[in-house]
Amino acid sequence: MAKPTIRSAGRHDLVLEQLMEAAETLFARQGVAGTSLQELADAVGLTRTGIYHYISGKEDILEQLVRGFTLEAAESLGELAESTETSAAERLHQAVASMATRVAEHPKRFRLLLTNEDSFPESLARQHRSARRATLEAMCSLIDQCKREGSCRPVDTELTAFALIGTANWVAFWYPRSGRDRLTPVQAGDQLADIALEGVLGDRPNADGPAVPAALALLKEDVARLEQLLAETDS
Repeated sequence: MAKPTIRSAGRHDLVLEQLMEAAETLFARQGVAGTSLQELADAVGLTRTGIYHYISGKEDILEQLVRGFTLEAAESLGELAESTETSAAERLHQAVASMATRVAEHPKRFRLLLTNEDSFPESLARQHRSARRATLEAMCSLIDQCKREGSCRPVDTELTAFALIGTANWVAFWYPRSGRDRLTPVQAGDQLADIALEGVLGDRPNADGPAVPAALALLKEDVARLEQLLAETDS
């Protein structure tokens, strides 16, 4: 069998993208069960037979949704949690920004994922649940690493992880802002990460060294500053 050419592979990806866009509209309006393969085929100009060259059924589209958001997000955050190339604070910012950007790139598609979770075949539902747990664990790991390096406030780890993930997911319900949003998905994700982490990351520079000695060093600075202010007041 001849290998697919770049041209044919490109057309395959293009048609798949068109099918995803058609599913965004049809599934949102009629639900997964209420949408036929014929309707999907008609929406992109394919015959009922022709559509099988691209998908075997509606489950393929649901799998694309899960892979494009849940599975890839879990893989990305897992890699960030295991990395040691940059500080934990930088990697936590990257994690939140990348999640928000991913949603901002396809907000309708992400809403489709959220509203059709009950329609997933059991095997796909298990993958989805497993990936969501992995995402939460990776986010918790990044927050704990920030605590250990001294860049994070003394927050509840899991509660903070849920809040950051929820903030990124909520982008699907407001981006783009109708008629006035000039932020690209990357810009929106980056700015949202700045805002979300304002209450998580510390607002003062870290002292060098492990978190506990660093915290003690900062505390000693505060005591010395207080003693100086008291001395100046007395004089």
